[in-house]
Amino acid sequence: MYSLHSWGSPFTAKGLYSFDPSCISIQAYLQLSKAEWQLHSVSSTSISPNNCLPVLTCGQAVVESGFWRIVAFLKSEGYDLNADLDEEQLSQSTAYISMVQDSLVDALLFSWYLVSENFAEAIRPRLAKLFGFPLSLIIPTQLRDYAEHRLESRGILGKANDTLETKPESASLRSKIPRIYLLAKDGFKSHEDKSAHPIYAQAKRCLDALSTKLSKKEYFFGSKPTTLDAVVYGYLSLILYPDLPQSTLKSMVARDYPNLLEFCDRIHAQMEAPSTGPKENWAAGVGAMVKQSASQLTSMWPFSLPSSQEDPELVSKIISVSGALGVFFGYAIYKGLLSMPGLRAKPSAPQVVISSGDVLSVIKDRAT
Repeated sequence: MYSLHSWGSPFTAKGLYSFDPSCISIQAYLQLSKAEWQLHSVSSTSISPNNCLPVLTCGQAVVESGFWRIVAFLKSEGYDLNADLDEEQLSQSTAYISMVQDSLVDALLFSWYLVSENFAEAIRPRLAKLFGFPLSLIIPTQLRDYAEHRLESRGILGKANDTLETKPESASLRSKIPRIYLLAKDGFKSHEDKSAHPIYAQAKRCLDALSTKLSKKEYFFGSKPTTLDAVVYGYLSLILYPDLPQSTLKSMVARDYPNLLEFCDRIHAQMEAPSTGPKENWAAGVGAMVKQSASQLTSMWPFSLPSSQEDPELVSKIISVSGALGVFFGYAIYKGLLSMPGLRAKPSAPQVVISSGDVLSVIKDRAT
């Protein structure tokens, strides 16, 4: 039996067993290929040889990591969803998968992390509960920063798309405020879920192509599922099933692409709750986080930290950061965002903690 090590999920009540589309895609592949497997929700990428999840193991040995490498291994083991496709169909499948991973992920990132109401009321609280204290204060905001950086670098998100205009004096003020305080206040930018946003036009082009390809068929290439079906499900499921206050993307699929909605529901019905192996406990997750953080610090400062003589502003920086931390934790406690985990003999749900250094592998798995 294979073991799949995957990021956890705050949406298990919806039948989703990860918040990462790559992890859900490989879960669907395993399910559709009828392989025997069990799911392990992990708190770091320490098991992966290339710091990438998901990871497939057999016994005590790591088999492969990353979506494409795992698919290649499963094919060699006889679990090939593309076995009946000819060369032209294989080329089409690769092209459609590339389009999905390039276009739908941008819309998903925007809807989850950059629509302010969605992030504040749904995504951040759920991810904070999943990660547990203290990373609940850090990781959701890091994910939001990554989403904003990706979309800005691709020219999809810019000042012209901001709901609130950032004035020069605001930018100057922002540079003088400690970042830890800005995290609590969510910065100066805000985005709304407007259907006219350019990112939805991009998503619509992708959905148009998928809907046309699927047509009235059960699966994209006929009556049998393929890798393309698993990948499309991995992304569409995270659009359709989580409940968000603002859901333009979900409404678009349900209203304009009923065949894609039925397709996703059809695969979702086959995604039975997988058998689960032992999960990493809270202490193991923290241990991995501390180990990686120590390694990063060693690489950053190979000799010694700067003294006050080498950096005359060091003392003022420390005081500033300490004061900011006090403001941040005070704000978090006041708003009910922060609570210390109580001691329980049998916790109702194990906490999953991930390393802040690992989090950027989420939603951008592009194994070569």
